[in-house]
Amino acid sequence: MLPDEALEELRKPDAILENPVKIAKAIEVLSTSRDGDAEDSSDPLTAVTVLTTSYQGAIELLFEIGTWLTYIDDNPQQTRDIIESVVMETILQNYDRMKTLKFFDSGNVYEAVKWQSLLIQSARWRQTIYELAQQPRNEDCVFLSLAMPLIADNFIDELVSVPMAWGTLEIYLSCVNFTLRPLLDNFPQIMDDDLFFLSMAFMKVPSTNSSSSQQQSQPSTQHGFRETALGRYIAEMQADPERKKVYEHLNHFLDMGCHSEATYLMLQSVLQCLIRRRNDNAARHLSLLLETEACRRGCDVSRYSVYCCYAKNYPTEVMVMRNILAEQTLTNPELEIVYTAYMGDVPPPVSLIRQPLFIVMLADALFANPERLLNDHLECYAYLYAYSSVTVEEIDLSTERRLELDRSDVAKVSSDIMEASRICKHASWNMTTGSAVSLRAFRDLPTLLQLLRHRSIAFGAFRFLWAIFRSKRVEFELNLETMKPYCIVVNELASLNPYLRPAILFFVSELLGSQMEGMEDLSQLEYKKMLVGLLVHLITCGYVLPTIRKMHLLFERNRVDVSIVRHFVTELLSIASPPYHPEFMKAIHPLVSHPDITDGLQTQFHTELVKDFMAHFENEIGSYEMS
Repeated sequence: MLPDEALEELRKPDAILENPVKIAKAIEVLSTSRDGDAEDSSDPLTAVTVLTTSYQGAIELLFEIGTWLTYIDDNPQQTRDIIESVVMETILQNYDRMKTLKFFDSGNVYEAVKWQSLLIQSARWRQTIYELAQQPRNEDCVFLSLAMPLIADNFIDELVSVPMAWGTLEIYLSCVNFTLRPLLDNFPQIMDDDLFFLSMAFMKVPSTNSSSSQQQSQPSTQHGFRETALGRYIAEMQADPERKKVYEHLNHFLDMGCHSEATYLMLQSVLQCLIRRRNDNAARHLSLLLETEACRRGCDVSRYSVYCCYAKNYPTEVMVMRNILAEQTLTNPELEIVYTAYMGDVPPPVSLIRQPLFIVMLADALFANPERLLNDHLECYAYLYAYSSVTVEEIDLSTERRLELDRSDVAKVSSDIMEASRICKHASWNMTTGSAVSLRAFRDLPTLLQLLRHRSIAFGAFRFLWAIFRSKRVEFELNLETMKPYCIVVNELASLNPYLRPAILFFVSELLGSQMEGMEDLSQLEYKKMLVGLLVHLITCGYVLPTIRKMHLLFERNRVDVSIVRHFVTELLSIASPPYHPEFMKAIHPLVSHPDITDGLQTQFHTELVKDFMAHFENEIGSYEMS
């Protein structure tokens, strides 16, 4: 260090509080130097004079002011929280990663890590680090990157929501372990067919025909996760204290897996190891759920999807399926190759065509897309769709050798799928005219209702209904009678297929809470009353508490008119009778007791229903709480 550099170091504001090794070195240089100007003499008093002149005491002053402020109020901790909050906000607004980089470049890494170890003991300063890490401008910040391993030693539960920490393999695997264990342990509680079908029900795939009005009308799901059906479902489940933790883990699991290609590959590799070594059904469900969510977020994971299907002996079919999934398009030459392979005596493993994205594309082509299919194409699509849904196959996961294959039901189900597809296509095409022929389009309605017992047909019919209800509002406004056949199909889906009920609830509540621009008030009221009828039917099917809570949520957020909620309450009380279950009474009571609901009752019958319920509530809940 030169004398000029030493002098400059000592002249910095509050230099005496900086690195003691560096300050001592500067003092030594000034004390032993014989060269330079008058200020740079060998007199040790020069260093003392410079240090005292540069001392401002800003840090000590702030500390003393903060200590003094904590004793002003009766609650010192509250005052401390206010001060720290202001400091935290100032740091977030003015943080400069380049200054921290200079600090590390000057050889102070050891001191910085030592100071960081003390800093991260405070929850507030850890939160400050997390929020700084979320800012794109701090992606390569050395200070924040070094903080992550220190935090991981004792606070790994906090890093599951900090993407910067996932860049280190050891930390990422620790986060995976922390998140995955509760999901595997609580598998029966969350990972059922309801959740998996909900993730697939609203998946958006590109339309094969850009002029298709129905496909254009389908909602885009390439927006924020919390705005999707699955995202909202998880958020609502987190409101339940008993389920909050496990659904938080599920949320973190999906975010970690879909953060990047590297994190997806690593997480899927862990799940595939669990599947192969333990034949873990929970891991298999989580793997499919992660794949579905990755596709929804626009990630191309096709090469990983096809390589985890035990089909290494079928390279041609694997490559064709990868192309289909990557392009998200059903092309006839490629499908013909897959169709021929599965018609053969030694077909590829069924898991190769059991890809969520492929199933959705087949369902849309057979049901939701109004374009007619040629007979050969219809047979090919229906066969592959049926094969993926009803084939029973057992694979030795260690050798990938097939042990059992039963596809005896494929031909019958394929024929039923073609019949259901014909009915939906006919209804869809005739409905485009907007004429009275809409009712005749459902002359085969009884046949369709019988076919809904098949899961594959039920899922295809749901995709069809989702497209119809989103695109036929004008026709429904002109003649609400045209809506009734579709409501019958929705009700039958809810009755026969419990795993589709969460998707139906989301679908109906989205329509109920949406703005009906251009529709007359009276028509809109009748339209939404018919939607309320679908929700009431869901309750009669046994999907009680989620439906009531969803209506309460819509009412709280002012997404539905009070008259609609009043109609829902009276319709529900007219079909429910004592004795009521305590959970049912607690769920419906906030709606029934709301003054806007009770004050607007129109008939004596409805008034009596509400009075009877309130009497039962006060008696039973009061005695229940006392006991």
